[in-house]
Amino acid sequence: MNDNNIFNAEIDQDTIDLLLTAFELYNISKSHNNVYKNEHDVSICKTLIDQYYRKIRPNYVDMILNFKRKYIANEALVEKNDTPEERKGVALAYDYITSFDIDKDYFNIFVNSLQIHSLLYKPLDDKNREAFEDRLEESIRLYEEAKREKDLEKFKKSRELANSIEFVSFGGNLRTDSAIMRDFDVEVPSAEEACRIFNSYLHPDKVREYEEAKADPNIFHYIDYCVRTVADLIALQPFADGNKRTFRTLLNLMFKERNLPPVYIVRKERAAYHDALEKAICQKDYDDLITFYYFKICDSIYELDFEPYLRYLDSKKDKPQQKLKTSENK
Repeated sequence: MNDNNIFNAEIDQDTIDLLLTAFELYNISKSHNNVYKNEHDVSICKTLIDQYYRKIRPNYVDMILNFKRKYIANEALVEKNDTPEERKGVALAYDYITSFDIDKDYFNIFVNSLQIHSLLYKPLDDKNREAFEDRLEESIRLYEEAKREKDLEKFKKSRELANSIEFVSFGGNLRTDSAIMRDFDVEVPSAEEACRIFNSYLHPDKVREYEEAKADPNIFHYIDYCVRTVADLIALQPFADGNKRTFRTLLNLMFKERNLPPVYIVRKERAAYHDALEKAICQKDYDDLITFYYFKICDSIYELDFEPYLRYLDSKKDKPQQKLKTSENK
């Protein structure tokens, strides 16, 4: 429990209790379906986030373990695709995000997107590689037997098997064909144009644009920038498959750059997410999507920090109280 951000916050207990009450009221409101509305009234949400970051000054690492357990089970369901390989890929991507050192490791939207996509598809690529190697081994075995036995049928089978073998690697490869956005009525750029725009994130101007957004003292300006960028990247469809998964994961790495909590989308939020994403992609109206993510950040703060803290308090009810590390008893 000592890793919990609230437990380690150097503020007085009254402030902790006030924040806890505010987030509990938020959670009650969410449970009564009073969030994810289209009125864009995010004042309460922004106040909660602002006060949490001013008072708690959280450490991202202290949230990530709880997050990974919840996220991996939900992310594969957002697009209704759930296979063992996809879950393993998400786990690998979040191991990478967990180990990413924002003070030392190089961050670039293009470079990190490729890395994330490679990890998301590594289990599937490994599975395909194993199948390829097994079929190749079988073809060679048949060929050797055909030579020894002078068996023409086996020789034909070995040739047919060899000609049918193809190993396709998905991870980190940009698309080379046209693309269609399922569920969205929008024209997707050609493969050449998508590659050109995606590569532009390596240009010094784009690098400077990101660094300026990250340095903006207004954390909400940074959130807005990240959400808009990720929506634009999804619309670009630079990969043949897995674009939404890749860029939702990238968003959480971008959030880590400012110590924002990682977020995930549960099944009942799928429709709200897709409607907001469609509006951002098709109409370039990002308000709904930004609103959605403000609420998701509040969700994560509550679920990854306040809920573990509440469980800790419950476990201590019948035990001697351990003093909190506050400004009053430092």
